[in-house]
Amino acid sequence: MQRAKLCSQSPLTPSNKRAKCNGNGCNEPCPVAKLCHDAIGGFSATLAWGASDRRVQVFHMFCLLCVGFYAILLPWVRPEWLEDNIKAEANKVGNTVEKQKNIFQVSVVVLAILNFMCLAMLALASRAMKSESISRLVDEQLVNGKFRDHFLKDLRKSYSISVLLLLLVVLIYGILSRLSQLPHPSAFVLGWSPAFFSAWALLQLLTFIRLLASLAMNKVECFYTELESVGNGCLEAHNFAKSMLPGQWLHLLREHQKLLRHLKAMSSAIFATVLVFQNVVAGSSLLLMWVARAYQKDAVPSTGYVLLAFTLMCSGIFAMLPLAFITDLCQSRRLGRRSLLNLADKYSGWPMSAEVHAEYMRFMQHIIMAEAGIYLPNMGMVTRASLSNQIMFYVKVLPLALALTVGWWRRG
Repeated sequence: MQRAKLCSQSPLTPSNKRAKCNGNGCNEPCPVAKLCHDAIGGFSATLAWGASDRRVQVFHMFCLLCVGFYAILLPWVRPEWLEDNIKAEANKVGNTVEKQKNIFQVSVVVLAILNFMCLAMLALASRAMKSESISRLVDEQLVNGKFRDHFLKDLRKSYSISVLLLLLVVLIYGILSRLSQLPHPSAFVLGWSPAFFSAWALLQLLTFIRLLASLAMNKVECFYTELESVGNGCLEAHNFAKSMLPGQWLHLLREHQKLLRHLKAMSSAIFATVLVFQNVVAGSSLLLMWVARAYQKDAVPSTGYVLLAFTLMCSGIFAMLPLAFITDLCQSRRLGRRSLLNLADKYSGWPMSAEVHAEYMRFMQHIIMAEAGIYLPNMGMVTRASLSNQIMFYVKVLPLALALTVGWWRRG
């Protein structure tokens, strides 16, 4: 009941007082920028989508452009350390030096393209966070101090996870460079160190998705609490019949319609960003598979690249998991799973007056027919079941990918 009371409080900041990041000269940062600053302080400038200062965003985009052009120009400049490393790698995997140069050149061009896609992803994420729908959602959810503390804690946790993953990527890259026995391993790591900025841009989306999912999940939880409070305090069935007055189910129906509008607005705001993110992950995975095919004469790197591609594809699916929890809480039909649909169906056998029962049937018809949750045009409704199916598909494809790479190496 306390949570239902907190959820039902009206926002203290009306729309005409809400800070908007629309470039119209407003001095106040947008709600998301203020939230990021309160959560991680000065480090909020490292999140391009969470910063309202255009200088920060321009700096991110300039760095990504520089990294992209650096990757394209590196094969043409051909520094001495790069030539020596390519020759050593060619001798190790059994390729000619010219073929190894072509592999490297194609790889860096594809990486440059993916880097430019990361730039577009950050720009789209920043635009989504500054949209009216997201700003309104943030304002409505942060009125209560308890909810605000929860979002700040979740944002700090998400940011910490992204930083740790970036450090893990750098560590793995350094270890692999050492184990590869290249003539200039340190120079190779330093030469490709700007690419870590692109990896950080990709990891930023984890924080982006988790924050939006936390905001939307809290909205759904508020409605769940309100719906659950309908039967609170009714120890006997006849008590429920007396407590339910005409108009209550219609009120819940209207509140559910408001919830659907919020979820639809959020889905539309993040669709472009998520689409680019999925294309970057897919492109990176295909590049790793192509490199594994090129290294088929050496089983260890070939298998490693296949497993890395599999891990990357699965990571792209797991990144959507917070969005899937929202959809499942809205409309899951699985037995024993917590959802609005299962909760509403709990009242189907309870006694009601004819008028109240008619309203209840209207509410049930609406909640069954109206799809609720996060909808992405390229994925449909994002549910745990759909994500599990994609993971299982990758698991089934993995042995085939390993057979095609390691098997060809054994024949060669």
